[in-house]
Amino acid sequence: MPQYELMYIVGSHISDDQVPQVTAEVKKDIQESGGIIEKHEELGKKKLAYPIKKTRNGFYILVTFSAPADKINEIEHKLRTSQSLIRHLTVNIDEDLVRMEKDRVNQAKLKLLRPKMEMREETAPAAKAEKKIEIDLDAEIEKALESEELK
Repeated sequence: MPQYELMYIVGSHISDDQVPQVTAEVKKDIQESGGIIEKHEELGKKKLAYPIKKTRNGFYILVTFSAPADKINEIEHKLRTSQSLIRHLTVNIDEDLVRMEKDRVNQAKLKLLRPKMEMREETAPAAKAEKKIEIDLDAEIEKALESEELK
């Protein structure tokens, strides 16, 4: 079963005493749809970036769960129709886990290549790396000022 991450915001019109009831309801909806809750994290009450439904504060909750892909629409429908939630977002994290694994493999390859690249840089001739051109700027400015093109 694919893994999903659900973050939802309980509006401030719900009292702090009722938040556990709302979270239990969301958990029940996920489990009724055949989902298995792996992690449940309450992030606490925070100020919203902008008012949503005339609400300035919300209680943030993050849930990680596994569920059949065909049941996600059913879970989303239950979340959308809930009067307690002002926002929610469900993300399939299997895709992110695959991407993170690819990144980890690429980083390991780069770590193996770095010592070889550093050795190449050390063996390069120092003369090529440092080409200094010395110009007497004062003399060049005087020449330019005395030239007939400026007169």
